[in-house]
Amino acid sequence: MQPIHRQTSLIEDNPKKPLTLACYFCRKRKIACQSPPASSPDRTCNQCAKRKLKCVYPATSRRGIRPRVYDLQDDRLPRPSAPLSL
Repeated sequence: MQPIHRQTSLIEDNPKKPLTLACYFCRKRKIACQSPPASSPDRTCNQCAKRKLKCVYPATSRRGIRPRVYDLQDDRLPRPSAPLSL
């Protein structure tokens, strides 16, 4: 018997589109932010253009695992060796 060769859907031939980020105004209002094409010199989204607002995009995405921020005071507090009973 010969193994059957199947094409898997996990491998994509076309690279994915770059992630489009919502501007700060659309993030705050939780509305759809449709940014113009990359070839356009003006980067104002449709929502900000309607309202004649300055459209500002974040520098980085908020997706993914965020680094933990530790408070310095937590390290100074004594930790109980046994759980507290009520």
